[in-house]
Amino acid sequence: MNTATNVLPIPALPIIQSTVLASAPTFAGGRHDGHMNVLCALVRGEKTAEEAANYLKENVIDTSNDKAFSLFVGERRPEQDAACAAYIASTVLIPPNFGEFLEPAANKSEDNKDDKQEFSINQERLNASLTTKLAVALANVDVFALIARILPENLTVEAYRTEIARLFGLLAPVYMERVQAYFHNGLTFNLLQMQNNQFTFTSSNGYVFNYDINGLSLRLGGINWYGSGQLMGQEHYLNVDYFTPKVAELLK
Repeated sequence: MNTATNVLPIPALPIIQSTVLASAPTFAGGRHDGHMNVLCALVRGEKTAEEAANYLKENVIDTSNDKAFSLFVGERRPEQDAACAAYIASTVLIPPNFGEFLEPAANKSEDNKDDKQEFSINQERLNASLTTKLAVALANVDVFALIARILPENLTVEAYRTEIARLFGLLAPVYMERVQAYFHNGLTFNLLQMQNNQFTFTSSNGYVFNYDINGLSLRLGGINWYGSGQLMGQEHYLNVDYFTPKVAELLK
C-alpha cells in the first residue's frame, strides 16, 4: 500500500474553530460588540437598512475607512449573514465577559478593608447569558461537525481554511436557526466556577459548559460533545497536504 509521504492527519476541530474565529469582523483591529449587535439585528430583520445607516451616521463612522463597516450598507446579503454567524459562534470561543451579568453591589461587605468595588450577580441577566452561551455552543457543535464530515481530502492547511470559511458562510442561515432552536427559556443553571481562567456551569438539560486556558469544552453524559479534538464524542481528522513535494522526493 502506497502512503502519501506529504500527508499528515490533523484534528479538524482546531482548524475549523480558528477559521471561524478569524472570520468574525473586527473594527480598527478589535472586536466591537455594539457594532455587531446592530449588524446582527439587521440580519435578523430587527433593524432596517435605514436604521443601520443612521447608526453609522450617529456614530460618525465612514464606511470607506473600514471594510467591515461596508457590511452595514445595503439590503441583506450572504456576506452579512456569514459575518453575523461567525461573530455569534466566536462568542463562546473567547474568554467570557462577566459584565453581561455582574453589577455593582449595593452594599460592601464588612471585610472589604481596601474599599474596592464589589459586584453581585444579576440572576435574570445570568440566566439569559448562560442560556445564550449554551445555545451558541450547541449550534457550533452541529455545524462544525457537519463541516468536518464534508471537507475534501488532501488539501493544504490554508486551502482547508478557505474551504471552511466558504462552507460556514453557506451554512450561516442554518447556523443562526440552530442557535434559535437551542435557545430554551426556563432552563436552570448551576454556576460552578467564575474567574479569569475558568468559567464553568451546568444546565438542567445535562450539559457541562467549561471555558479555561484550553478553550471551550462541552460535555453531555460524560461524553466530549465539544473539545479535546472531538465533536459529538467523535474525533474528526483531516488528511492534510502538510509538506512540500520536496519531502516526497527525499523519501523515495
